[in-house]
Amino acid sequence: MGKTLSIIYNALLAIIFPFFFVTLFILNLNKNKKSEGYIYKFFPAAFKPLKKTAFQEGVWIHAVSLGEMRAAVNFIDLLRSEYGKKIYLSATTKTGFDFADNLYRSNDDVLTFYFPYDFLFSVRGILKLIKPSLFISVETEIWPNLFNILNKKNIPISLINARISEKSYKNYIRFRFFFGYIFKKIDAVLCISDIYCERFASLGVKKENMRRTGNMKFDMDASIIAGDINEKTQILEKFIERKTNNSEPAKIIAAGSTHKGEEEVIADSVIKLNKLNDKNKIFLFVAPRHPERFDEVYKLLNNYLPEIELYKLSSIYSSKDNNSCGLSENKVIVVLVDIIGQLLTVYGICGAAFVGGSIVSAGGHNLLEPLVFGKPVIFGRYVQNFSEAAEEIIKNSAGRQAGSPLELYAALADYLFNDKSADSAGKNGLNLIARNKGVSLKNLEYLNLKGYF
Repeated sequence: MGKTLSIIYNALLAIIFPFFFVTLFILNLNKNKKSEGYIYKFFPAAFKPLKKTAFQEGVWIHAVSLGEMRAAVNFIDLLRSEYGKKIYLSATTKTGFDFADNLYRSNDDVLTFYFPYDFLFSVRGILKLIKPSLFISVETEIWPNLFNILNKKNIPISLINARISEKSYKNYIRFRFFFGYIFKKIDAVLCISDIYCERFASLGVKKENMRRTGNMKFDMDASIIAGDINEKTQILEKFIERKTNNSEPAKIIAAGSTHKGEEEVIADSVIKLNKLNDKNKIFLFVAPRHPERFDEVYKLLNNYLPEIELYKLSSIYSSKDNNSCGLSENKVIVVLVDIIGQLLTVYGICGAAFVGGSIVSAGGHNLLEPLVFGKPVIFGRYVQNFSEAAEEIIKNSAGRQAGSPLELYAALADYLFNDKSADSAGKNGLNLIARNKGVSLKNLEYLNLKGYF
């Protein structure tokens, strides 16, 4: 059955290949970010650094994008220090690749490259260049050809920080006739929570190959994952100082990973707050989740003039907006975060953070990042992707869930203008992070017990 399904799968891939390749080629001509690295994803041998790695055994770790890559940093560093393993580190997105490349570029024992597409020639191409003794996927990536070939080569397949959203789970169940035999090839699944263990079990993973170890995102170290955060923080602090016209401290809100339909809600709440405030200058940093929306969000925020002063983070960093002054009284300073990878810097200076993808039904984004900096976090009702973290945050009073614009306004008002409330939430968040650290080490120890290192 598995062989027949594999033939059908590859026949379908052969049909779509020319259309897929041409589409990516056109996107690349138009400098669309979705096409970044597409040649290397089709033909891994075109990536020159990979050619130097032939016959070197190591561990292949795959982290799709920036969030997964940040979550993997502690695990990767432990693997290098404890076991001295060569790491082949792949990413799908440009943001994930750039982060890993910048972090590990000077390390000879970590090689970063783009994850290949699941065409047979692409998967075979990468496995001719690297010789992994183990494949590890951070969170959940299911690729039939890759898993089939790894299985035939007796290379163990493991998932760490594993989770399956309810939507993805329903799709896997619907097509279980196809994916069932793929899930059976997975040798180890280390899940964030018990519910994910149950889902993987129902999809075909053997129960003895699963463990609930927790969320590796609790292990994030801001000083490592935030890059040049100190330098950027100093620039922003000088900018804020120039825009603050009195001795009262500025009140800073960070709206991170926002989706369409969320920027208006947060802006309306902040402007409403500002109308009742006559002491503190309010700053709102808005970081859209998707870079292709930067221009769209900038135009949207322009509609709030003259109640706001609008800037771009890129201009502030380049000093274009660093010296302007003479601001009108009682205006919100709004900064569009139009540079990828700067959200953590903004979380570091804010008084309260809102995490997007949660007012609209996008499943939410990483709720733990603001907590790493000791900042209270606010989020909407749609946090399916981070439901366990959301429950812990609410339970430990490290943040609030806002089910309506009114509740969002109330939470912002409390955290910005009630120092006791904000300080208490910040400390609770730091304690929550501290209590849950160590997941990366648990995952490493389990894989070692399985005899993979």
